[in-house]
Order: sequence, then structure tokens, then C-alpha cells
Amino acid sequence: MSGRKVVATAMALAEAGVDYTSRHGALCPYCGKRAKVRTTRPWDGPARVRYHVCANPRCLLCQYGKPIKSIETEAVSAN
Repeated sequence: MSGRKVVATAMALAEAGVDYTSRHGALCPYCGKRAKVRTTRPWDGPARVRYHVCANPRCLLCQYGKPIKSIETEAVSAN
């Protein structure tokens, strides 16, 4: 895979979004390390969007400073 395709794939993974859990946070879709929260948006119905940055200096997304989108969904109890 060419360098441009690798970068494009990494950027697309960051924009597509990852799952967020209160226990594990969000993991970088490129390197798999835990990403740090940069911005938290307000709840919009049962979902909340956060943007993270990867703290792994070897990661392509960290090197480019690309924010990673995460989506947290509200747990619904089955009563």
C-alpha cells in the first residue's frame, strides 16, 4: 500500500468514529492505544460525541494531529 493510501485510510478511520465507554474510553483506530479527550459535545438524544487525540508519538494520527471521533450511547435499562 502506498504512503498516501495509508494516510487516507488512517484519516478515514478517525472520521468514521469509534465506540466510547466510560470504563475504557476510546481507542485509537490506527494504533489501538487509548486516546485522550480533547472535546466533549452535549448529549443529543441518547448519544454524545467526543473528539480525542492519540497520545502515541509513533501513531500516524498523533503525528498529523488528527482528531478521533467517538460516540457514547446511553445505556437503556430493560424494565
